[in-house]
Amino acid sequence: MRGFLIVLPVLLILVASCERIPRTAQEQYRKGIEAAVEGDWGKSSMLLEKALQGELSPKEQEIAKITLADAYFNDGDYENAALNYEEFLELYPASPKARDALFRLGICYLNLTKGPQWDVTFARKAYNLFGKFIERYPEDPRVDKARKFRRTAKEILAEHEVYIAGTYDMIRKFTASIQRYRDVMEKFGDVERPDRLKYLLGRAYYYTYLQSEDEIDRLKDQLEREKERLKSEDPEERKVAENRIKLIEKDIEDWKRKARENKKEGEKILSELVREFPGSVYARKANEILNGVEHLEVEPVIEPIKRSLWWKIKETL
Repeated sequence: MRGFLIVLPVLLILVASCERIPRTAQEQYRKGIEAAVEGDWGKSSMLLEKALQGELSPKEQEIAKITLADAYFNDGDYENAALNYEEFLELYPASPKARDALFRLGICYLNLTKGPQWDVTFARKAYNLFGKFIERYPEDPRVDKARKFRRTAKEILAEHEVYIAGTYDMIRKFTASIQRYRDVMEKFGDVERPDRLKYLLGRAYYYTYLQSEDEIDRLKDQLEREKERLKSEDPEERKVAENRIKLIEKDIEDWKRKARENKKEGEKILSELVREFPGSVYARKANEILNGVEHLEVEPVIEPIKRSLWWKIKETL
């Protein structure tokens, strides 16, 4: 009897707990909304996920979907928040909450961006979304913030291109990095330091002769192999070797010409940098290159955002 009396309160608590668990979609919806109002984001998202699997009215489905997305967002689960904001915008493009969903979806994408050294798909999505927000809702009080966040996304995209160009510099493929730096100047010149870009571009031009030396060494090895084939008794093979030798010799001369021309262009760009930005650290390094000091060190990646920033962003929504 005594054991039964001890167990009985426990059973009563369990029964009472089970009775408090919402059973229907309507109950889950109501409790999920209440939890969101109370700031219990985990409970809210759990209940609303279940509610949306059941029978709700069209209006309840709309409210549940945006509240679910907001719950994930406020809980820092930006991946699930983004998925639900995307679905909400697809299902309810004319909803009064569509602008909120669009704005917060852009912030989710920024939060999901690891940095310039990684894949920047989310940064590109954020850039496009904030542009869409500015265009659709020009009178919204968050437009200035949208412009700021759009610029941040663009800075990430720009630095990503600089990072890729830098990897080409590391392996002495300067002709490839030159094209990247020129693309950054054309597309992202408004968010990148002009003295930094000019330095990187001028340096890549200047040091193209190092790539040229590597390429000429490789071509000379090929040339020796083709010359050996000239000793073949097969006249067709000798003919092929003769043609390849002509092509290789032409490539060698092209690389010599490119080395001379690019170094001259590099000297010009670096000299302009020294004149236009006399107080810049990049102007100092440019001047040192022009005076024979070698600067082949990897340019550090600039992180346009700091992870601690995102909580500040949330607080200003």
